[in-house]
Amino acid sequence: MGLIARQLEAAGIPTTSVSSARDITCAVRPPRAAFVDFPLGHTTGHVGHPYLTRAIIESAFDLLSVTEGEVVRDLGHQWPDGDAWKDTDFLPELNEATGKTEMVDDRVERHATPQYQTKADEAAAVISHGDQECLVCAGIDY
Repeated sequence: MGLIARQLEAAGIPTTSVSSARDITCAVRPPRAAFVDFPLGHTTGHVGHPYLTRAIIESAFDLLSVTEGEVVRDLGHQWPDGDAWKDTDFLPELNEATGKTEMVDDRVERHATPQYQTKADEAAAVISHGDQECLVCAGIDY
């Protein structure tokens, strides 16, 4: 999202986003982002808590008033069920190379070229793009 946001901003369209992955958000340097320390996939809160969802969304929109520089603002909200989710999401693992128990980054390697979950997804992308890249993939040229 941050990469798309930067392209939209370059075209004069203000953007803001909500993230629960601070390291990734900071790496792509979006113009504006609101950070919540929530489990991935729950960036606007816990199901059944509409007031929290609304507060997060309103805080993200408030960031539109920031017109200079890049900002990742920690909204400071607490996950309604506490931080117990971190005990299962961030468990240390045995690093077989060192024989020590430590935090292991097991994310998939990042690539400069598009990656697809299936061959059918790749074929559909080729068909929809023809022999050209889409404006989002290539960067919008104004």
